[in-house]
Amino acid sequence: MLAIVLGLLTVLGLLLNGSWDLWAQSLLFLAVLGAAALWLCGRLLAGFVPLPPGRLLAWTAGLAAWGGVSAYAGPLPAYAAPAWHVWLAALGAILAVSVMPEGQRRLLDRGIRAAAWFLAAVAVYQRFGLGMERPCASLLNPNAFAGAILLLLPLAVDQKDWLLAGGLLLCLSWTRSVGAWLGLAAALLLLRRRSALWTAVGAGTGCVCLAVIFAKLDAPDALNRWHWWLAAARMGWARPWFGFGPGTYAYVLPAYAATGRPLGTLFAHQHFLETAAEMGLPYLLAWLTGLFFLLRRGPTAKRVGAVAVLVQSLWDYALSIPAILWLFCCQAASSIQESGHGANIPARWRLPGCVLVLAVTWGAGTAVWQRWQAERLRVEAEGILRSAGPSPSALDFLERSARLCGHPETARLSGQIEAALARQPGGKGRILAAAADLERAVAQNPYRASTWTMLETVYRQMGRGDLARAARRRGAASCPGLRGP
Repeated sequence: MLAIVLGLLTVLGLLLNGSWDLWAQSLLFLAVLGAAALWLCGRLLAGFVPLPPGRLLAWTAGLAAWGGVSAYAGPLPAYAAPAWHVWLAALGAILAVSVMPEGQRRLLDRGIRAAAWFLAAVAVYQRFGLGMERPCASLLNPNAFAGAILLLLPLAVDQKDWLLAGGLLLCLSWTRSVGAWLGLAAALLLLRRRSALWTAVGAGTGCVCLAVIFAKLDAPDALNRWHWWLAAARMGWARPWFGFGPGTYAYVLPAYAATGRPLGTLFAHQHFLETAAEMGLPYLLAWLTGLFFLLRRGPTAKRVGAVAVLVQSLWDYALSIPAILWLFCCQAASSIQESGHGANIPARWRLPGCVLVLAVTWGAGTAVWQRWQAERLRVEAEGILRSAGPSPSALDFLERSARLCGHPETARLSGQIEAALARQPGGKGRILAAAADLERAVAQNPYRASTWTMLETVYRQMGRGDLARAARRRGAASCPGLRGP
């Protein structure tokens, strides 16, 4: 059963665009919650529940708790909560691997190998059938695909599937990810030092990659990365303990980017700086310390893949893709021997324990379902807005979405529609509703300059210049671009 749970995260997650979209994450979370609840209830009824090693359990529990505080105590919980769920699944995968028997681990490896074959086949079709120069298979883009290949390639070599290994190497060359090649070279040098052949391959590949990187230092991509890293460092310095919340880098970036530079991006392109900016320096230190102990031993092939992705993550964002993070955690945890410890459950507590597990699962599943449905309703409202323009029907969808789960984009769209309807005959009374919606939007996300501008415009429509100027001043505190007269 645990192999199925982790297979849903790693295998199906990779095939669903890396589980980047909220609908894919929600679908997987619901399936994983259900499967994990069935496994745990089965163990409770059997009277014995296997437990991970105590130190591992304390480490993952500490990271989960710290990430939860970061997500819900930060300024952007609407964006941070789904990303925290991704981290919870990653930490849960580490715990699950620690109690998995060797047979189930081999079954999981076979599933991952099948996923690798599928990704390679799709990439070949995209290259030759669709004419894509840089195929990305089912992942978000070629750079994310390169990160997945780094985790899949050593597994193919370890299982002596040379055809798959050759296909993955070919796919890696198509992605043109210099960072991925350098990560692979560094991993070979660090972990295969006793093999002269692999050392030579790693050294040669690394030298070529360093030469390519040196030649591209003055390219726009390299310069932009430097500014993204500086912005992440400023964010981490501003909130060093808990950061701004997981998954919030892109939304806070405008407040910390160097002025005058077009720095729009979803990621910092540096896993360690991004983690510190989003969840604080203590989280980063604890995360890296635990990974160090996990990667000291274990199957060499899986360690090569994990270390390669970590090196690639010095200037790329593979670990920001949910399914790649989940696969990385499974491989990092493969060094842990199956825990022989567990808890014997007295007969009188078995049924109540199952009821408690099902109740917790139902509550967690309901929260995931509501967030998914809230986004679906917001997307429907956006469709109406694009096709028919501002209308009360779009507002109805947004109101239903807000009742399920508050979100700054929902409030912003409601304010935008109310403001547009207020300019129509008989709609003067809607201007107050527009102001209320936009105030709620800036409270939920103060880092979006256009929302502050809309709020300022609405206050001017109301004839309240004082409130308009106050809105601009408030917005300038989070969005430096709003500063001025």
